[in-house]
Amino acid sequence: MGPIPVARGNPAPEKKQRVMTLQMMSSPVEKLAGLDELSPVLKQVPIFILFVLAGVMSASINTLAVTSWPALSASAVLVTVATTLAVPFGRARLAQFATVVPALDFLAAGALRHGTGESQSIYASLVLLPVLWFASLKGRRYVAYAVGGAGVAILVPFALGSTINNNPHELLRGLYSTLIFALAAVVVNELARKARANLAVARQKAETATEELNRAAQIQRFLLPQGAAPLPGYETAGACLPSKAVGGDFFDWYLIDGGLAFTLGDVMGKGAGAGMIAATTRAVIRSAKSNHDPVAALHLTADCFATDLDQASSFATLFHARLRAEDGRVLYSDAGHGLTLLVRANRTWERLASRDLPVGLMPDTRWESHEIFLNPGDMIVSFSDGILDLYDGTLAAINNVAELALAASSAQDLVDSVTAQASTNSNPDDVTVLAIRREHGTMRKS
Repeated sequence: MGPIPVARGNPAPEKKQRVMTLQMMSSPVEKLAGLDELSPVLKQVPIFILFVLAGVMSASINTLAVTSWPALSASAVLVTVATTLAVPFGRARLAQFATVVPALDFLAAGALRHGTGESQSIYASLVLLPVLWFASLKGRRYVAYAVGGAGVAILVPFALGSTINNNPHELLRGLYSTLIFALAAVVVNELARKARANLAVARQKAETATEELNRAAQIQRFLLPQGAAPLPGYETAGACLPSKAVGGDFFDWYLIDGGLAFTLGDVMGKGAGAGMIAATTRAVIRSAKSNHDPVAALHLTADCFATDLDQASSFATLFHARLRAEDGRVLYSDAGHGLTLLVRANRTWERLASRDLPVGLMPDTRWESHEIFLNPGDMIVSFSDGILDLYDGTLAAINNVAELALAASSAQDLVDSVTAQASTNSNPDDVTVLAIRREHGTMRKS
């Protein structure tokens, strides 16, 4: 007798585990909270495009006056420098200098106004963009920075040569615009603060839920067999790959007097709810360990569904069997599962179809037990319907599973083939397989 291969309860669980992820919220306020999380480049590019558009319009439309080409050129240079600096300031070690970019935008906006007619300029509203940039940042001081920047943009034309005599209402207009920008900055900063706080709470809740779900998935993996059953002359292997962090499938095996009991179950549904029911089902089936009739375990499970789980409105398909090691005799009951194969050493196979109902589907359901024998080299393969989805999703895919079983050199080899197939797919359903094989060289006793 060769060494017993080590069975894996859940190969590569981290790869298949689907954990919850925080989705960014879509309301305007919550998007506003994320403005300070955007890179400077993403914030600056729209501003740059609008400045370029302003320059093109001023140069090509006759009704738009250009009163100072040097100021217009200075505006183009300033916004180009700001956009260029946005790239390195997006890096973590230079992020503290990112506010230099909107500060230059304020100067560029002032120069643009001076170059396009000041009070006649249609581009005064461009000042609003760097105001919003500053106002959305965390901290009340950024409101002051936004207001100060707007004031600078208003005063730039005067620094470039404009006078009160030439524009008697320009200063008053600028002060009034600055007041409006200040009010906008206060509102934006407060909305961003509240949205930022709400987002932090939502993220904390999501992280807590993720940790709890990860813990539930870890416990579910611990409930699966952690190694091959120590039953001389027999190989055991299995894998359970849930489509979500927690799944409704399970497989199990444990030693009984003179042999081995093994089960594969598929609870209706997916996720944490199905996983809890699967864990309960496994525990109830194990409680019938001393009863030699596999049907007894199904009746106990049905009682549990009818009493403790009656509000869950769920059911489970189950294949439960008891193997007598000395002669390979297998007594099994199938509660609506029907996805179990008996693969013979002579390269033939048959499906152990089921005519009985799932557990928990109908009250007072009765199940029957059936008998087969595992001869040396024979293997029982039970699997969930998630494996059918690896192919065409129909019962015709059973042929594909049978081909894998015929080509496998051991129970573990088969399980490895199935999990390899599952790893290349985004599985919509849990994928579970259980294989019990009698080794060559063990003779059936008469």
